[in-house]
Amino acid sequence: SVSMKRYLTLLLSACLLVSCLPPSEIVITVIGTTDVHGELLPRDDGGGLLTISGYVNAVRNARAGDGGAVLLIDAGDMWQGKLESNLSEGATLVEAYNSLGYTAVALGNHEFDFGPVGPLPMPKSATDDPRGALKQRATEANFPFLAANLIDQSTGEPVQWPNVQPSALIDVKGVKVGIIGVMPERALTTSIAANVVGLSIAPLATTIEKEARALRESGASI
Repeated sequence: SVSMKRYLTLLLSACLLVSCLPPSEIVITVIGTTDVHGELLPRDDGGGLLTISGYVNAVRNARAGDGGAVLLIDAGDMWQGKLESNLSEGATLVEAYNSLGYTAVALGNHEFDFGPVGPLPMPKSATDDPRGALKQRATEANFPFLAANLIDQSTGEPVQWPNVQPSALIDVKGVKVGIIGVMPERALTTSIAANVVGLSIAPLATTIEKEARALRESGASI
């Protein structure tokens, strides 16, 4: 793993005072995971998603009691690392994330590790899609994959793959929350080169500013 590989820029706060419903107060708890690397089960050095699920459920119960909500997000490097995930090219992790009710995830450098769908770790012919496994996982998710500054060099625009988008606008108990997913500028240099050909990373600051402005214009409060 590379420190600070990617960031999930959150226009969020833990406690929101909603002007349209005075004097009501809505508590939104943000739970973030990162670098899960296929850890489904508890091990000696960590609890895995199984343990995290108990914590998430407890917080959701607390928020249900006070009328609030939970946003569960991930900053990338979700599925590569453990046999339980690798054998399915991350499908088991996406299934677990669906069960946990993730709101959104950002792409990390290791999301590209599986290459085309199937046993090949990288393309061998012109018909092999170097991002095939990643795209397949995205279509199986009940939550969006966010990649605002991952650029398709053929268009100069953010990649346009099914269920992969720059940002998300989420309605949380009537509060519109914008979430932006970005990768650091050297992320693609720590991925398998053959699987990221034709892609580039746009600067963080300008990307975040542009997306934040668009989200505000679309009604995001935070």
